[in-house]
Amino acid sequence: MSRGGLAFMMKKSNRSLSMASLAILLFALAACGNDDNSGAATPAATTLSATGSEAPASSEAAADPMGKYDPPIEVTAVRSVLSTFKFENGDTIENNGWTKLYEKELGIKLKYLWAVDASQYDQKLNVMMTTGKLPDIMPVSGSKLKQLYDAGQLEDLTGVLEKYGSEKTKELLNKDGGQALSSATFKGQLVGLPLNPGSTDTASLLWIRADWLKKLNLAEPKTMDDVLKIAEAFAKRDPAGNGKNDTYGLGLSKDLYGLFAGMEGFFNGFHAYPTSWVKDTSGKLAYGSIQPEMKPALVKLQELYKNGGIDVEFGVKSADQLIQDVNSGKLGMLYGAHYMPLLFQEGKNNNPDMDLRPYRLPSFDDQPAAPQTSFSVTEYYVVRKGAEHPEAAVKLLNAFNTVWPKEQYPSEEIGVNGSIEKWQYALLRGTNPTANLDSYKRLKEALEKKDDSVLDHTTGQPFIYKTINEYQAGDKAGWGYALVFGPGGSQELLAAYNANNGFKPTEFQSTPTEVMSQKLATLNKLELETLTKIIMGSAPVDSFDEFVANWKKLGGDVITDEVANWSASKQ
Repeated sequence: MSRGGLAFMMKKSNRSLSMASLAILLFALAACGNDDNSGAATPAATTLSATGSEAPASSEAAADPMGKYDPPIEVTAVRSVLSTFKFENGDTIENNGWTKLYEKELGIKLKYLWAVDASQYDQKLNVMMTTGKLPDIMPVSGSKLKQLYDAGQLEDLTGVLEKYGSEKTKELLNKDGGQALSSATFKGQLVGLPLNPGSTDTASLLWIRADWLKKLNLAEPKTMDDVLKIAEAFAKRDPAGNGKNDTYGLGLSKDLYGLFAGMEGFFNGFHAYPTSWVKDTSGKLAYGSIQPEMKPALVKLQELYKNGGIDVEFGVKSADQLIQDVNSGKLGMLYGAHYMPLLFQEGKNNNPDMDLRPYRLPSFDDQPAAPQTSFSVTEYYVVRKGAEHPEAAVKLLNAFNTVWPKEQYPSEEIGVNGSIEKWQYALLRGTNPTANLDSYKRLKEALEKKDDSVLDHTTGQPFIYKTINEYQAGDKAGWGYALVFGPGGSQELLAAYNANNGFKPTEFQSTPTEVMSQKLATLNKLELETLTKIIMGSAPVDSFDEFVANWKKLGGDVITDEVANWSASKQ
């Protein structure tokens, strides 16, 4: 995504972050930025041809990843346009800096057959599919990708990507170990280019008030039993030191799952992986939420709730209320994503002694707990079968990964002018799936060497470096970023997991199947209601077995068959 979106959002971050603005920030964090190689191109680069030439399409040099077609070619496309898109200075989705760059530098005239609001996109695309008259290039979901592939309507891009993909494009597409590309590959044919923000940042960590541990003379958690003991102590032994019974142990989201106060990390400590797809004992893909490993974790949660270690009102508390509980010194422990401190800067400002820290996930036995990660690809760029120039899609992606239309937007080095995100005008957009890990590595080196020249100055790394230095010099306003990217921060833990293959990725790496789209909301509601009742003690733990039976009967078995068919199609 925007190679400058991060820098833009950093400027906003000194103010209080709502959940909505944080979501935008995290999207920018995960999607923008160059890789960890010092030779990465910058948005201001103007040299398009990898060979320094702009050879005509009829010559061998046309295989140049950024070679120009001469004479120009026309490529048709469709796309969705968010209702929040903004334009200025006469720009439209059909005529803007990116479309002009495509034509001037690549010799590609992009013609949109239509561009509609995202809410209408699938319906309009479905109509085109029935007529068989598809555009050359179109963005689609994972389920639509499979549908088009099954109908024989997609071009095989395997050789096209190999021949025309720039080094940068190939590197970014493979930085997740090839998982996203694999999700678009059927029977050896790559039929889509994935937009992949990466999965590392979807992992959960355990966050604890270390100052409360010290005050109550408690050791850092090594096992799940330690987690339970700490939760009860935080609830009963007045860690706030105000003589009141007003603190909670373990914070839970009323939705039970999610990046903020979700319980995935707790279940992972029992080697259970709710909402994820895992291999069962027979090697078949199965839904993690209905596996037997869930029950021991539910037993402990029910006991913890009964013993007062969980807020009795967790089932009705909003995320904003939980954030306030932390910021007001009432909550001392929760599971959550790498960005947690950015939500709690207010608490640090109010109480400089607040020492919230991230910890690796404790396990209930002698086997390490593996944080589950979700599949993050929501969109693929596909080319219709028989398109005259399928390589044009790869060249458009190369352009996004290499250059910025500086002639049209000379002052927009980072691609953002206020709320106008001009990088979104591009038809094909690239991402760096390890952007935050890459930033952490560069920031670590810069902090150790006290040298910011190693940073990528086209991203927000210099801002974070400056902020961390200011925090280390005594300015507590930088606490949040220091605890994400600095020494002992969340990205350091995620980097360690990543280096040792410590994550547990979902085995189903695609967007929802047809029946998932129809039934999953109902099944998720059933799961939430059942697990909440079990935790609160209004239903026995054995009611989990009834939930599993109902889950299967109400569509789960059909979904499992869909996932099995998807898995078979990958062989």
